[in-house]
Amino acid sequence: MLLATPVLAAGFAIGPPEIELEVPANGSAVATFYVTSDFDGELQVSLEDIPLRVEPTTIPITKSDDNREVQLTFYGNESLGSQVFDGKVRFLALTGGNVATGVKVKATVNHIVASQPLPPQTGGGESFAMPLWGWIVIGIVVLAVVVFAVSRQLHIEVRRR
Repeated sequence: MLLATPVLAAGFAIGPPEIELEVPANGSAVATFYVTSDFDGELQVSLEDIPLRVEPTTIPITKSDDNREVQLTFYGNESLGSQVFDGKVRFLALTGGNVATGVKVKATVNHIVASQPLPPQTGGGESFAMPLWGWIVIGIVVLAVVVFAVSRQLHIEVRRR
């Protein structure tokens, strides 16, 4: 059952619209897609900005395909080390040997070497952790402002008497 809105192109649809998977560097992982087609032909599969191998690279499709399950296997590569690849899975629809249309599915691949942790993500973070010294500096500044304000108030009251 397809729960997410598929990526649509003239004549076919691929779902889900994005994937995230973990691929061991010394192994493989499978991602499942769902294909709906209104023509006979084939899909050429390739990866964009993800330097791994994927199979199959060609998937036959027919006009009777309706949410047909297709599994792609992503193969790790130990020489790449542990890292996160943000890229796309590209599906090109071919009919009569010509490219009719294509879609790209957003893909996040956590490529993991057993002895190496994934590097920390940079940018796009939604949380901010301030170091202890930052909180201390802010505390000192707030304290100084409060002491100054209170001493000014006391000084003004002493003058009035």
